[in-house]
Amino acid sequence: MKTISIIQFLLAFAIGISSLFVLFKIMNFSMKKIYKIEQDNTSFSIFQAGIVISGSFILSSIISPALNAIRFLNPDNNFTSQSLLSSFGYLTVFVLIGLLCTILVIASGLLVLFQLTKVNEGVEIKNNNIPISLITVAIILGLSIIVDEYVGALCEALIPYPAIPKFY
Repeated sequence: MKTISIIQFLLAFAIGISSLFVLFKIMNFSMKKIYKIEQDNTSFSIFQAGIVISGSFILSSIISPALNAIRFLNPDNNFTSQSLLSSFGYLTVFVLIGLLCTILVIASGLLVLFQLTKVNEGVEIKNNNIPISLITVAIILGLSIIVDEYVGALCEALIPYPAIPKFY
């Protein structure tokens, strides 16, 4: 039991670090390319921190289904090459679902906010407008908190659990 716990911890850590790194790079590249943010400023740093926290909420919800898939596919800790390959496949699908949902939440949150206001938030963040950055981050974080549980439920639904017999 100790071995599987260590593997689960290392797996969760690796998923978290790699996924947040990819998410940060994608969003950082996008914002710098679209709004031509050349220098780092406080407002952009707040925005970046909000994206990382938002991603953490959503990506944390895929860890439990990923670990459940590994436990289900490797009963009694009997790891075979086929079960490890299946586990890795589920893990990859769950990470991709988590990243896709995170990017969708961030993009849709920004789109809705940009449409609701007459202010161009990207330009305001570029101009170091901290209140605009805080409101933008609050919208993204709020959506992430709302969605995170359902992303985990979506991943959990993909695990091929056996059917439970009905007694009636």
